[in-house]
Amino acid sequence: MKKYTAEYQKKHLVLVSESRHEVGRIVENRKLFHFEEYITFDSKKYDIRNVGFLKNDVELFDSNVVTYFTDLAKERIIKSGEGVRIYYFKLKKTSQLTEKGKLLIEIREEKRRYEKSIFHLEVDHSVDDLLTLLFLYYSTKEFNSIGGDGD
Repeated sequence: MKKYTAEYQKKHLVLVSESRHEVGRIVENRKLFHFEEYITFDSKKYDIRNVGFLKNDVELFDSNVVTYFTDLAKERIIKSGEGVRIYYFKLKKTSQLTEKGKLLIEIREEKRRYEKSIFHLEVDHSVDDLLTLLFLYYSTKEFNSIGGDGD
């Protein structure tokens, strides 16, 4: 298993490896009438679009091609395009992502007094880091009071 840590740097959530090398970041830009969220990974920008009923689902896309999307109703993330894959998640105090019963990603939140939380991730070696960043984004967001419920 690979071990990562995610910490907030200003408004960005940055994912770093054990050797403190930046893997990618989740960026949130808020301007007067413009709000944008995206993931930077391997010098590429992947836009995040909230979709679906109550905007509780997410599409991650690169150049208008959807790479991953979520299905909250069935608690899954789907990789689109060639080689479609379906991953199932549980959003609890310790969030988990599985495929065919095999644990792929586990995220634990370390709450700190007077500071933003730090997230500790254990990721299977077979998992794409872009999927890791998307699951980190999705598991740390509060979509209309769902997700990360402390159970």
